[in-house]
Amino acid sequence: MTIAVPTRWPVLVAMLHWSTAALALATAGYAIYLLSPPDWSQPYIDRYMAGIGLHKAGGLIVLTLALCWVACRMVTPRPPLAVHGGMRRFVLGVHAVLMALVILLPLSGYAMDGFAGHGLALPGNLAVPPLLPRSDAAATFLSYPHKWAGYALLGLVALHIAGALRHVVDTEKGDVLLAMMPWASARR
Repeated sequence: MTIAVPTRWPVLVAMLHWSTAALALATAGYAIYLLSPPDWSQPYIDRYMAGIGLHKAGGLIVLTLALCWVACRMVTPRPPLAVHGGMRRFVLGVHAVLMALVILLPLSGYAMDGFAGHGLALPGNLAVPPLLPRSDAAATFLSYPHKWAGYALLGLVALHIAGALRHVVDTEKGDVLLAMMPWASARR
C-alpha cells in the first residue's frame, strides 16, 4: 500500500509550528530585554524579578507545544522538500537542531533553576518544585549554555526564515512556505 505524500502540512502541524515559533521568539526576546538593563539598580532588579516568571512560563508552554509538534510530526508524512543532495541534508540538519534547541532550552532553564533551589511558579498558585539537588556551581555553569543556546536558536530561526523567504522568490523551488500555511489559497 502506498501512502499519499501531502503537498501541504495539516492545519494542526502548521498551527503548532507557528505558535511554537512565535512564543519561542517572544520568550527569547523577553529574556534579552530582561538581561539588558542600562544598569543593575534596584528598579531594574525588580523588573527582572517580576518578569523572569513570565519567561519561565513561556518556556514551559514552548516546551509543551514543541513536544506536541514532534508527536504530530511522528505520525504525519512531510511534504516533499524542494532541495536535494547536500542542501537537503543542511535543511534537515537546521530543522533538527532548531527542534532540539526548542526542547532543550526550557529543560536547561528548569535544570538551572532547580540547581539554584527555585521551582517554577505557575498561575493559579500551582508550582513545579525543583527536582534537582541544590548546587550553585551547577546553576551558574548551566546559565552559560542556556544563554548561548538561546542566541543560537535566534540565529537558526533567522536562517530558517531566510530559507523560507528564498523559496518565496524562487518559483522553481515550489511553494515551500505555502506548504506550512495550509489555510492559504494556492498561488496561480
